[in-house]
Amino acid sequence: MKQTKAESHIIPCDNVQTKDWYAWIDMMPPRPYSFHVTGEVLVPNPGVDVILIPKEPQGINPDILLMDLFLHQKPGVWPEIVVWKPARYDKVGTVKYKQVDIFCGSKSIAQIKVDIVS
Repeated sequence: MKQTKAESHIIPCDNVQTKDWYAWIDMMPPRPYSFHVTGEVLVPNPGVDVILIPKEPQGINPDILLMDLFLHQKPGVWPEIVVWKPARYDKVGTVKYKQVDIFCGSKSIAQIKVDIVS
């Protein structure tokens, strides 16, 4: 198995493959409510972490959460094997989003309808 030595840095997410996106607001008692976004991203080696961060600035529609996807290469020696890695974002508190848009740079890579779980 071929291995690669990697230094810690952000790697490009251009043409990234993703699947199984899901977003929901958990309104089950007790409070506080919570908001979650999950999905999977195909990365070039197991040493890559997937990071979801709310975009700054947000767009003009308060019903849509804009998020940036980043791929962070951890330092070390990693086998050159393509793997699916989980992406996750969690927030506690009241939110009223109806949709989540995930971006790689300026390119939209996923649009997710937000479900309400009550």
